[in-house]
Amino acid sequence: MKEELAGASAFVLPSFVEGLPVVIMEAMAMRRPVISTYVAGIPELVLPGETGWLVPASDVDALVGAMDDFIGTPAKTLEAMVDKGQIRVRERHLIDTEAAKLKELFFSET
Repeated sequence: MKEELAGASAFVLPSFVEGLPVVIMEAMAMRRPVISTYVAGIPELVLPGETGWLVPASDVDALVGAMDDFIGTPAKTLEAMVDKGQIRVRERHLIDTEAAKLKELFFSET
C-alpha cells in the first residue's frame, strides 16, 4: 500500500460503509490529498476544503466534480491541504500516543 500511495497524486475512497479508515490516515500521513464520502468516521479525518474533499456516497457526479476540483487546485493550495492533513493525523491518530492513552485507561486505578 505504501508504494501505491507514494506513486499517487491523490487518494480516492468512494465508500458506502466505513468506520474510521486507517487507509485514509495513511494517505494523509504520506501527504496525499484525500477525496472520499460522507460516511461514518471519514468526516472526522477529512475536512472539506481544508484536508481534502467529501462527497455524498453513491453520487458519481459529485465524485467526478471533486476529482476535477483536485486537478484544478493550485499546487500551493494542495501543499497547505496536505500539511494540515498530515498534522491532523499525527495529532489525533499517532499510534504511540493512542497506545499510551489506552494503557492509561487499562491500568489506571479508579
